[in-house]
Amino acid sequence: MFPEPVPPFPPSFVCVVDTSILINFKRTVKIDEQWDLLLRMSELVVNGALTFPRQVAKELSYGQFPDAPGAWIGSAKRQIRYSQPGDETLRKILGIAPQLVDFEATADREVADPYVAAMACEIVQQHNGCNVVVATNDYVDRLPLKLSLATACDRLDITWWKAEDFIAWVHDTD
Repeated sequence: MFPEPVPPFPPSFVCVVDTSILINFKRTVKIDEQWDLLLRMSELVVNGALTFPRQVAKELSYGQFPDAPGAWIGSAKRQIRYSQPGDETLRKILGIAPQLVDFEATADREVADPYVAAMACEIVQQHNGCNVVVATNDYVDRLPLKLSLATACDRLDITWWKAEDFIAWVHDTD
């Protein structure tokens, strides 16, 4: 037997997924498609085409009763191929989009949005030529308190997708 070819790393396209996509997963994906889609998402994580910072997994774990996406992320977080974004990148992100952090959020819960944006920026910087997109359902600003992740991505010149685009991409990568 011949070993399966290993896909190149990094892939030419990487999607950084936000917690909001996973929270709404059950509403976005039909029940009979969810398991197959989560399995495909696991493959994409292993190949480096799908990623998230650890704060996304942490935010998803805040739910009292984990569901399929919560169980999935518990396994997927061990397969992430990219490092956590650095403090310098986070400072840059918050300098451009300071309202990305909801200051009314409780202190015991670290907000993932700045880390998602920072991870996307760092992948672009570290892997020249790699196209990066952020998948998020957070596209409505609630100013003056909270800037949406989508608006922050626009300010940072990062492409972003809504859930439907993300789900279509996962389906099309088969």
